[in-house]
Amino acid sequence: MSDMETAHQIRGIVARAYVHAVNDNEESQTANVTVYQGVDRSDVEILQPFGFASRAPAGSLMVVFAVGGDQGDLVGFAPGAPFARLGKLEDGETAIYTLDGSRVHVKKDGSIEILSSKRVLAKVKDAEYEITEDMIRGRIGNERQPRFVVRPDYVKMRCEPHWLVVSKTGIFSSTAIVVSPDPEPNV
Repeated sequence: MSDMETAHQIRGIVARAYVHAVNDNEESQTANVTVYQGVDRSDVEILQPFGFASRAPAGSLMVVFAVGGDQGDLVGFAPGAPFARLGKLEDGETAIYTLDGSRVHVKKDGSIEILSSKRVLAKVKDAEYEITEDMIRGRIGNERQPRFVVRPDYVKMRCEPHWLVVSKTGIFSSTAIVVSPDPEPNV
């Protein structure tokens, strides 16, 4: 092999690729990419860290490696989308984000900021907490267990057959309200 051929082979071991499409329907996520002008590759396996999954949009960039120097056996690191990157993070911060601006941002002071364009849903076994633009709803267990909903014009709490509604027009309940000691004064 000539020095020129060796240089081309070494140069081709690592390359930057333009992502056309990502397939996330199989065991491994794969991408169709352009490695060099006129050099397209399909089903390039995308290596992602355990416990984290994402599907990059078309137009993303990915570093690809020719395994064993074989241009027919490419793998790539998780693609990045510089045009949609969430920036201005401070040292030690982490964020998960999407194209529409939704994100989970773990800040250096230990606080976590969650921003959603549509809905946040948190579940722990049978407990559920949901936030939308016009509602906050929480429940523990089935419909007979404690639950609440907060809407722009009222707040409702329910436990088994009893309910309490607080609105601008007054306080309403399924039974007469009895004044008694606070069962959890620290809340």
